Amino acid sequence: MMLFSLIVNETKKIVRSRHSGASLFGQIFVGFLIVYLLSSAIVLGAMLNAILYKFTPGKEFDTFCVILLYYFLIDIPLRYWFQELPTLSVKPYLIQNVKKSQLINFLNLRSLLSLFNLIPLVLFIPFMVGSVLEKFGASVFIAFLVCLFFLMLANHFMIIYLKRKSIINTKWLFGFVLVIASIFLCTANNIFSISAISVYFFPQLLNNSWLALIPVLFFLWAFLINRSLLRANFYLDIDANSKASSNLSLKWTDSFGELISNELKLIFRNKRPRNTILMSFIFLLYGFMIYDKELFDERSPRLIIILMAYMITGLSSLNYMQFLFSWQTAHIEQLMISKHGLTNYVKSKLSLVRILNTFPFIISLFYGIIDWRILPLHIALFAFNIGLILPLGVLINVYNTKGIDISKSANFNYQGVGLNSFLTTLIPLLLLMGIYGIVMPFFGFWSAVVAIGIVGFIPLFLQNWWINQIAERLKKQKYSIIAGFREK
Repeated sequence: MMLFSLIVNETKKIVRSRHSGASLFGQIFVGFLIVYLLSSAIVLGAMLNAILYKFTPGKEFDTFCVILLYYFLIDIPLRYWFQELPTLSVKPYLIQNVKKSQLINFLNLRSLLSLFNLIPLVLFIPFMVGSVLEKFGASVFIAFLVCLFFLMLANHFMIIYLKRKSIINTKWLFGFVLVIASIFLCTANNIFSISAISVYFFPQLLNNSWLALIPVLFFLWAFLINRSLLRANFYLDIDANSKASSNLSLKWTDSFGELISNELKLIFRNKRPRNTILMSFIFLLYGFMIYDKELFDERSPRLIIILMAYMITGLSSLNYMQFLFSWQTAHIEQLMISKHGLTNYVKSKLSLVRILNTFPFIISLFYGIIDWRILPLHIALFAFNIGLILPLGVLINVYNTKGIDISKSANFNYQGVGLNSFLTTLIPLLLLMGIYGIVMPFFGFWSAVVAIGIVGFIPLFLQNWWINQIAERLKKQKYSIIAGFREK
C-alpha cells in the first residue's frame, strides 16, 4: 500500500510541477526517441537470425554467443552516462513516518523503468525462441533466458551503485573510466579476447544449464551492495555536497583562484556540469577511430582531420563554455556584488576554461605515438583555442540570460540552450575553416596549421585587454543576466 502511495505521489508531483509545461517539448522529443529506439530494437531482433545467417552462414548460434557478451560490455558505459538515478524524488519522505526499507524498495523498483532494461529483451529473445528453443529444447532456452535477464539486472544495479559511489567520491568515477578504457584498449589490441570468453561460456549452457546461476549470483551481489549503500548513505545528495571535492583549494592564486576553487567544487557536486565535462573527456578516445599511420596521406580529408583534432583537444572547454555563467544561476546575485569584483570573476572564468582545455590537450599528446605529426597539429589547435576562442567565447556568454538547474542530468536536457550556446560552438568551426580555406590552396596543409597556431598565439599577449573588455560588458549586462536567471 505504501509503495502504491509513493508511485501516486510521484506521478502527481510530475503533473503538478510548474515546469512541466515548459519541458513538454523536451518530454515529447524524448518520448519519440524512446519509441524509435525500441521499435528499431524490435525490428532488429526479428531480423537478427537472417542477419547472422547472411554474415556467418551455418554459425549463427556461435556468432550470437559472441554478440551477447559484447552487448553487455558496451551496455555498461552507456548505462553509466545515460541511466538516471531516482534519488531526489524521495527526499520529502525522509522526515515522514515511512520506513527506510520501503523507500529503498521504491527507489530500486522505480529504477527498473529504463529503456536499457527493455532493449536486450526485445533484441535477443526472438532469436532465442527461433534458434535456441527449436534446436536445443526448453531447458537450454530457459538457461539462456535466465542468463540474459540477470545479466541485464546485474548491469543495472552495478551501474546504479557505481554512480552513487561516484557522487560521494569522484575517485570512483575516474577509476570507472580508467577500467572501461583499459578493457576496450586491451580488446582492440588483442591482449585478451572478450569473444573467446563469450564463445567458451555460453555454449557450456547446452550441457550444463546450472551455469546460468553465475549471472544470478552476479545480480544478487550487485543488488545487495547497492541496497547496503543506500541504507548507509540514504541522505546521498546531502553527503555528496559535504564530501565531494572538499580538498580543492586554489587560494594561492589570489582571489580569482578562490572563485576557480568554488566552481570546481560546483562541477564535481552537481550532475549536469559533471556529466558535461566527463562526456567531453570520453570524446578523447575518438582519436583511436580516426588516427592511424595513413592519417596524413594525400588522400586523407585534411579539413576533417583538423576539425576532428580540434574537437578532441578542445571539446571539454567548448561544452562547459556554452553555459559559462549559467552554471552559477542559483547564486549569481552574490557573485555580481561579491568582494572579488567583476574583473577577478571574469579572470576566474577564463582561467577555468583554459584549465579544462589544457588537461585534454596534454592527454591527447599521447596520440603522437601513432604519428609524430599529430603533435604539431594539436599544439597549433591548442594555441588557437586558448588564445582566441576561449576569450571570445567568454565574451559571447556575457549576453546569455538563460538560467539552468545544475542538479538535473545533462542527458536530453535542453534547458538554457539558446543562440549563445549555438554561437559558442559554431564560431570556432567557422574561423578554423576560414583560415584553412584561405591559406591551404596557396601554401599547403602545414602552412595552414602554422597560420591557425599564430592566429591563436598572438591574442595571448592581449589577455588584460580581453579581461577588461569582458568585465565592462558584464557590468552593463549583469542586471539582465540576474533577471533572466530568475526565470529559469
